[in-house]
Amino acid sequence: MTDTFATMMAEIAQDYDAALSRVEVDAAGVRHWRDVVFAHDLGFRPLMLYVSVPRVNAPPPLVVFIHGGGWMLGHPVVTNPIYAALDIPGALLAAGYAVARISYRLSSEAIFPAQLHDCKAAVRFLRNRAAVFGVDATRFAAMGDSAGGHLAALVGLTGGRADLEGDGGDPAGSSMVQAVVDWFGPTDFLHMSKQAIPGGQSGQDEPKSPESRLVGGPLQDTRQAALAASPISYVTGAAPPMLIQHGTLDRLVPIDQSRLLHQALLATGAESTLIEIEGADHCFWGVERSRIMPEVIRFLDRTFAPT
Repeated sequence: MTDTFATMMAEIAQDYDAALSRVEVDAAGVRHWRDVVFAHDLGFRPLMLYVSVPRVNAPPPLVVFIHGGGWMLGHPVVTNPIYAALDIPGALLAAGYAVARISYRLSSEAIFPAQLHDCKAAVRFLRNRAAVFGVDATRFAAMGDSAGGHLAALVGLTGGRADLEGDGGDPAGSSMVQAVVDWFGPTDFLHMSKQAIPGGQSGQDEPKSPESRLVGGPLQDTRQAALAASPISYVTGAAPPMLIQHGTLDRLVPIDQSRLLHQALLATGAESTLIEIEGADHCFWGVERSRIMPEVIRFLDRTFAPT
């Protein structure tokens, strides 16, 4: 029985590796790898990513995009009408950036720091196979929206922290990124409810809030866990350059969350750019959005420009 089980698991692993050979090339010459498994812990669903690499003359930088959804829902290619119009992967590919859209365990599957471990496992997987995908292993950015912005910030701020690596996927290799784009991600769980704008969500401390579900209990009753899940806890001068974009009328994640992180980064000497989108609600609802992706691309161009 044991030999049969071991054989079965080995064959499954080979099938996962075979996904790397199944590359599609579209009319623009963009190469796509779909449904690539980067980690599969027993008892959990396989974690998958989707890589797209533009046709360029040299290995491009890679943007690792982490989806939002309150750590409770979503998938690598989840979208909404606003994101569909922004065409995040399309804009990045047109600017010469490769894109990897990744998954992670949701809060009903595991509590924090499992989500951070999964994101780091994805970064290690991608970096270890940079030659396969044809990307530059020295120029990785983490980018995400809302819960994904929170995780992107954590990936950037905890680079080199062995205690936060986890052991999923490839155990070896670096999970560090060289830039972060954070779209309205929570940064300090213990202060979110007090920062809510008039008419905004102020129930983050409640037991069934997305934030409480993530850490495994009501925020104020699990303060150490809430602090451990807050990007503000990991700010140092070694943080990679960060671009933060956030709507001033965000009813789910208060704008003060991004202001806190931005000021903390500047105080350590780290590079941070905060762009407040006047009048925008969560997901940049309610305003004209034509400048959002160009600002992202300008930031990446500036950060990854040859020295």
